[in-house]
This record gives sequence, structure tokens and C-alpha cells, in this order.
Amino acid sequence: MQESIATQLSCQNKKKYGKPIGWSIEDHGTYYLIKCMIEEPEHPHLNYSKADGVIGVDLNYNHIAFSHVNRQGQLLSSSCLYFSLEGKRSGQITKILEGEAIRLVDIAVQRNKPIVLEALDTTLSKSAGRYRNRKQNRRMSLFAYKKMQDGIHSRAAKMGVAVFEVNPAFTSQIGKMKYMKQMHISIHQAASYVIGRRGMNLKEQVPKELQAYTERKDGEHHWKQWSVLTKAF
Repeated sequence: MQESIATQLSCQNKKKYGKPIGWSIEDHGTYYLIKCMIEEPEHPHLNYSKADGVIGVDLNYNHIAFSHVNRQGQLLSSSCLYFSLEGKRSGQITKILEGEAIRLVDIAVQRNKPIVLEALDTTLSKSAGRYRNRKQNRRMSLFAYKKMQDGIHSRAAKMGVAVFEVNPAFTSQIGKMKYMKQMHISIHQAASYVIGRRGMNLKEQVPKELQAYTERKDGEHHWKQWSVLTKAF
């Protein structure tokens, strides 16, 4: 009986969606509980427009920091989506992070803005060098990073939201030294703001009060100054 029902469900789905579904049947004695899972089609049109600005996003081990950036690169607002992965199994972590991805993308849909993420190199050697401490790095496994990124990309595609990725170089350091105190936001929110501005192709000039600690040479990339400041402080 179970095999017959499953075959009928699969055939019906192929006619409607063109792809087979995941399914399970639970025997509860007096009745059967049939669970079906279908793959939603991607949205036919993605919103790539940055005319109204973007949403910069910084992924962290217990929250997602995001900033609304307008077309001039100014910060409109910044906030965080908090969650806990402590003691959770891989399946639970997946569900939690997929849920947070839905919340984030829904915000982008409401604001009619694309999302900007860091193109993270999720190797241990790279993640260990970021501003998070070692304990936090252990908590934020590469598995969770990938799940968050995949979840955001997947949900965004279904909801018609484009996702841009930018070079992660010095985003946290720039946010800390240039925007955190000035805008009264956390280092992670400041990093998300820098990520959003980078997605708008805006450069981060060193503030006047820090220029005494570095020197810009002709033809030198502006990130070089931030590299010098990072080592100095």
C-alpha cells in the first residue's frame, strides 16, 4: 500500500512540477500520515537594482548583522537577527539557519533591495585570522557558515532578490576604526555597513585622525593603508 501511494504521489508531482518530490509515510495504526516536500521554482526575475541601495550582511556564530544602505552609501539603519546553535545537531542547525535566511531575505523583499555578502574563504586558516576570537571561531563551524550562505542564496533566488558577493578584505577592521564609535553600532553591524558600501563600489578613505599613522603612495591601492593600520593597532 505504501509503495503504491508513493508511486502515485511521485507521478502526480512529475506531471505538475516536472521533478520528483521527497516523501515519507508514517504508520500511526489507525491512519497513515503522508509528508511531501516539493522544490519551489526560482523567481523568474531577480532584483539586481541598487538604485535604492543595498542590504549589507555580516555572518556570525550567533547572529546575522545587517545594514540598510541608501544609494549614496549612507547608513539608514542597522540591526541583528539572533539565534543559538549551542548543543544543536546538524539537522537542527540547518533548520535554524534556513529560518534566519528567510527572515533576512523577507527584509530585503520589503525594502526592495539586493543583498551583499562577503565572499568568504571558509578555510580554517582564513577564518582564524578574522576579528572573532578563537572560542567564537570554534563555535561558528564551517558547516554553519556554508549553511547560512546557501540558505540566503536559495531563499533569495526564490523571492527574486539578487545576492552580490564582495571581497572580505579589512571589512571588520574598517568598520571598527571608522564607523563603530561614530554610529554607535556593534563591530559586526559596522562590518555589515562596510560590506554594503563595498557592494555599492564605494571606497573607504582613512579618517583624518588616523592618517598620521599611515601614508598613501601614488598608485597604491587604498586597502594598503588599512593593512598598515591593522598591523599598527
